Amino acid sequence: MDTLDGKLTTTDGCSLYWKAWLPKATPKAVVHIIHGYAEHIGRYETVIEELVPAGYAVFGNDHRGHGRSDGKRGHVRSFQEFIDDENLFRNEVIKRRLPGIPSFILGHSMGSLIAMNFVEQFPDDIKGLVLSGTGSGPGTEISAALIFLTKILSKILPGIQVKSPLPPEFISRDPDVVQAYTSDPLVYNVITPRLAEQMNTYTTIGANNAGKIKIPVLIQYGSLDTALSGQKRLYDLVGSEDKAIRCYEGYKHEVYNELPQDRALVLKDLHEWLDRHL
Repeated sequence: MDTLDGKLTTTDGCSLYWKAWLPKATPKAVVHIIHGYAEHIGRYETVIEELVPAGYAVFGNDHRGHGRSDGKRGHVRSFQEFIDDENLFRNEVIKRRLPGIPSFILGHSMGSLIAMNFVEQFPDDIKGLVLSGTGSGPGTEISAALIFLTKILSKILPGIQVKSPLPPEFISRDPDVVQAYTSDPLVYNVITPRLAEQMNTYTTIGANNAGKIKIPVLIQYGSLDTALSGQKRLYDLVGSEDKAIRCYEGYKHEVYNELPQDRALVLKDLHEWLDRHL
C-alpha cells in the first residue's frame, strides 16, 4: 500500500495532522475514520490491514488536542469544532484527492459521536456510516455525580486537566494492546471538564437526532464496553431502513483491537458490510 500525510489548517488557525493509506489500484471506496478520545489515527492498523488490500482507501486525521495535531490535550471549546474539522478534512483533502470515489464514515468511541452528528448535519455523498464503541448514553464508569460535576466545572474551570476516569484496561482483553496503548507517547489520560461536558451533551444530541440518519448504518460494540451505553436504543432511534447492530459477547471497548481471533470476526463483519453497500 501507499501512504500520504500532511497538515490541514482549520478556519480558526489550528493545524491538523492527517494520513491516508491507499491501495495500488484505483480505490473502490474511501473509509474516512474518525478516531476516539485521547488517541490518534495511527492506532487503526487492524482496520487498515483488513481494508486496504481489499481495495479500500483509508483516510483520517488527528483531532485538535490529539496526536500530532495542535491544541491543548484533552480539551475543546465546543464539540462542534470536531464536527466542522471533519467536514473540512473531507472537502479539502479526501474529495480533492479522490473525486467521485464512494465514501463511508467510520467513527469509534468519541469519534462515533462526532461521526453521528457529522452525518446528521452533512449527509450528502456518504454511502454508509459505521459506529464502533458507541452508544446513546454514558457508560458504567461514568457516574451521574461525575456528569453533574463536569457541567459545573465546564463553566467555571473549563480548561483544567484532570485524570480520565477510565483505566487503560477498558479498551481490550488483549494485554499487548493495553501495553501498546499505555506506552504510546501520543496517547494521554487527561481530560478537561469542557470536553467531558461536551461529549455528554453531544451524545444526547446525536441520539436525539438519529432519526435524521437515512443512509445505511452498522453498529459494532462489545458486551463488556464500559465507556458508553444504550447501543440498542441508539439502533432503534436511527432513521435508516438499512441498519444492523452487532454485539460481540465478552468483548471490551475497542472491538477492532480485541484478542486476535476475536478481532478477526469483527473485521470480517465490517469488511463484508462495506462490500455489500458499495
